[in-house]
Amino acid sequence: MITLDAALERFVARLRARLVVGAATYGDSSFQRAAPELVDEVQQELEDVCGWALILWVRLERLHRRVTQIHEQGGAHG
Repeated sequence: MITLDAALERFVARLRARLVVGAATYGDSSFQRAAPELVDEVQQELEDVCGWALILWVRLERLHRRVTQIHEQGGAHG
């Protein structure tokens, strides 16, 4: 089982890696971008996260229906 500390360390490592790749690709220009551009960028990213979350939710909903059907047919215990 993953601990909070381990999860946080993994998250920070992944974040750091993404920032390093971004800096290598785009330079440090983000620190110079106008605030409205950054706000727009964050809004776009959040829209992406919400879109991916919806796709995952739909897939989980399908999985839930299948698991329920198996359970109702007596094919799964617990």
